[in-house]
Amino acid sequence: MIHPFFDPAQNTAFNALAHKTDSTFEIRYFHVHGMGAMSRTIAVIGGGKLSNVHAEDWATFKPTAPFGVMPLLTETSADGKTKLKIAESDAIERYLARKFGLFGNGSVFEEVLVESFASNTQALINQIFDKYTIIQDPAVKAANKGPLIDQHVARWIRHHEDHLQANGATGHYVGDKVTLADVKTDYVITIIQAMTGEELISEEKTPAIWKVRQEMDKIESVGVWKASEEYKSIGKDNYDLLGY
Repeated sequence: MIHPFFDPAQNTAFNALAHKTDSTFEIRYFHVHGMGAMSRTIAVIGGGKLSNVHAEDWATFKPTAPFGVMPLLTETSADGKTKLKIAESDAIERYLARKFGLFGNGSVFEEVLVESFASNTQALINQIFDKYTIIQDPAVKAANKGPLIDQHVARWIRHHEDHLQANGATGHYVGDKVTLADVKTDYVITIIQAMTGEELISEEKTPAIWKVRQEMDKIESVGVWKASEEYKSIGKDNYDLLGY
């Protein structure tokens, strides 16, 4: 039986909502930032009506999820008559980024550039999560930290600082406006600094990377979101559970 998330009947809803920005976006995820953070940020940048549903009932709901994991997105049209559902953080982020114009100027070339930078950053996020963030054993975590920094984090910093400098150190990877690649880098900065403080990333040591953070902070809707009690509450639980 086809899972409802993958039912071809959803095609009609996708055709109707793909370019609509006045929908409500319900993101179901744990009460942490984790892999739901970037989808939330993209929705906020786009001015979407964000509704966070936290998974207190996850044990009950989990068997019905397409892959047994979250986040999950439900988009509902402004009139409440049309809904679509998307699974997997990458798919959700790309769908929302495309909807809200976070793939450059619309050319295939710029879209591929954004995809390339975003994909490389997501690969680093996955490495950090798998080898450090979610590790419970302190000894294993400590043993993993050095190789993770030397083999993955340092390389990412080197390449991304160079690419951002090549684009004029504007705080953007592609052109002169925010894209999905910027959103992912802003997020990974937080994770890296939680591991290393300002040892590897700072305004002085990596000015082009740091400029991405500064430009993200200038987005009014992002500032409002980060100042909200909901964001702060999620952040507290995120720090307690994941350490950043």
